[in-house]
Amino acid sequence: MCGEETTPSNTPRIGARVDFFSTSGHNTHLGNLLFLNPSTPSSTHATHVRFQHHPSTPRQQQHPLTPSARFLVSIHKTGDLTKPLADSGLMQQFTLYDISHAHDANANDNSSSGFEMVLSETLSLNVGDDGIIGRRVSMRRGGELVGDGIVGFNFPPPAVVSV
Repeated sequence: MCGEETTPSNTPRIGARVDFFSTSGHNTHLGNLLFLNPSTPSSTHATHVRFQHHPSTPRQQQHPLTPSARFLVSIHKTGDLTKPLADSGLMQQFTLYDISHAHDANANDNSSSGFEMVLSETLSLNVGDDGIIGRRVSMRRGGELVGDGIVGFNFPPPAVVSV
């Protein structure tokens, strides 16, 4: 991804990642989604998604992932954050939910501020065609837009060779 390094040290550098920022005008970093394949970290296809709140977000300001506050995550066809969502097209959607209340064997609690779940279908971690890199991702709760961002590569930078 471009710009300042914002990856917390405990965030894995695998797969693809989208950082969600508040749409309320406060430019608050809400957290991120990692698209990954835990059994093959270098894979170009994601089988899982992991949500993690931003470490600087106070717990009382974190949106609870409870059954009554499910989040609809939409991967859009374009990557233009200046366009209205209605003009961004839709590629795929899935729902994030509180796994502490779920009876789904496909969800795993990784920490008190995030979780991982299996995707219903694999996602291509490539640019163009059916790939999700460079696409806009939005997160809604109860029909209200909570945050959005752009999917970027999340692999570590190549080692620098000194001469």
